[in-house]
Amino acid sequence: MTKLSGSCLCGQLSYAGDTDIMGVVNCHCTDCQKALGAMNSTNMFVKAADITVTGDTLEFDHQADSGSTLTKINCAKCGSPTLGRNSAREGMLVIRTGTLDQKDLIVPKATVFASSKVPSAPLDDSLKIFDKMMS
Repeated sequence: MTKLSGSCLCGQLSYAGDTDIMGVVNCHCTDCQKALGAMNSTNMFVKAADITVTGDTLEFDHQADSGSTLTKINCAKCGSPTLGRNSAREGMLVIRTGTLDQKDLIVPKATVFASSKVPSAPLDDSLKIFDKMMS
């Protein structure tokens, strides 16, 4: 188990817990690009039951290409993208790693949705690379 904590830009929305890290990936999907205003995101997957979220959230649901419902969880005050959920991964919570206090834990193992990456975005060839989401 690993102790995690983090927060949004203004600190109003925070999270903490002792959990197993189920995975860390660099994601180049169009949804992440638009939601974060960046070329890609790095996401950490943990067990939702292990994480306590404190503060007011603004949640937005939308459909992924796969048909699952993705929920973006942002701070209700500053709007920072902080967490997320995917209906296809029940019981899991996505941490937007830029919000994580323990930066040394951000060790991606794969790149997903490489097929929709921004052409100038570099890929780390030492990671497993998937055109879509890995199975």
